[in-house]
Amino acid sequence: MGYRLIHNDCFVVEREEYEPGEPVRARFPWIATDTSYEFFIDAANVRQEYVNGEMVFLFIMPGHDVNMSYTSRNTMMRDPRPIHPEALGNGDPLWVCETCGTKNEGKYCYECGSARPEPKKTKHDRRISSR
Repeated sequence: MGYRLIHNDCFVVEREEYEPGEPVRARFPWIATDTSYEFFIDAANVRQEYVNGEMVFLFIMPGHDVNMSYTSRNTMMRDPRPIHPEALGNGDPLWVCETCGTKNEGKYCYECGSARPEPKKTKHDRRISSR
């Protein structure tokens, strides 16, 4: 009587059912560099290796179905430096992005990249022309 590997489509296996004592090789090819993974395989002595950009799990099939799952967490850190070189402000006063509400200086928003809005004209901004 064979036992099953219970997993989602992210794990790649040669077949879904194994006899107790048979070697099992499972792959997880979806590794991203900005993500932390934790894998759960309810079998004894699971060997985990990183081979050619994917995780490979090797174990001997026990006398029960084996659940295989994982959790992941994005570990990308926000870079506080401006996205655009022009956004490096030159002492410009702070302004609030109309798109995301972030306080900025310079020409572009640090958070979303939106351009600084044009200053609103007031009655004191009128230019005096000579005729």
